Amino acid sequence: MLPFSSSGILLRRTEFGDYDWILTLLTLSQGKLSMIAKYARKSRKRFSGTLELFSEIGFIGAYPRKGGLPILQEAWIKQPFTGIRNDFERTAYASYWGELLLTWLEEGKAQTKIYHLLRYGLQSLHSGVSPGITSIVFQLYLLKFSGLSPDLERCSRCRTDLDRIPGESCGFDLAKGGLVCQNCISERSLPYPLTKGTIKQLRWIQTSRLENIDRLKFTGRAVNESLVFLEAFVPYHLGRDPKSRRFLIHVRQLRC
Repeated sequence: MLPFSSSGILLRRTEFGDYDWILTLLTLSQGKLSMIAKYARKSRKRFSGTLELFSEIGFIGAYPRKGGLPILQEAWIKQPFTGIRNDFERTAYASYWGELLLTWLEEGKAQTKIYHLLRYGLQSLHSGVSPGITSIVFQLYLLKFSGLSPDLERCSRCRTDLDRIPGESCGFDLAKGGLVCQNCISERSLPYPLTKGTIKQLRWIQTSRLENIDRLKFTGRAVNESLVFLEAFVPYHLGRDPKSRRFLIHVRQLRC
């Protein structure tokens, strides 16, 4: 066995055989990592209360010399984020982010910035910060770290700067990855409409440090516009529509 240790956030837990769990974590040292927790389902004492979804844990694992999944040997709680699992809507947001990362990230490739981003998002959900605003920040930074930030500076068709675009709203062209002004759209309604005030707030997030984001104030309209836009743009570039996104929308509708 070749031992190693790290911190990790549990994204997925799947039953394996009669006694084991297959775990997928976002780890600090190795990025997305799948491991097997032997006898974790059979024994109440082994890993007791440690392997809960969205918890941050410290762990020791070992790679078998003959290959195969690394084996979880020890684990301890660093931050349980219990405030998430006690709230249906916050759990839905965390599940959506988790599915994005499970699909987006490569196995075994360190993603330190994304690890700290996820931890920031989970801590915000746990602490009672607005889940909608937190999700806006999470998605914009995930796009930024992945090199896929939307262009919110100008119309993607006529290249007119935002401040010179007439009217109070723009649309967003998912394929071009940028804004589209009312003069350049042929349809009567703008696709994924965003008011200029909302666009400027999103631009501020894109250029700010994560620790300064808490000062940002969103109106209800800006939150709704941003979530509709981002929850279309992110899956578009992901190449699939996460099941958790549809569930999240359903949960939000129930809360209205």
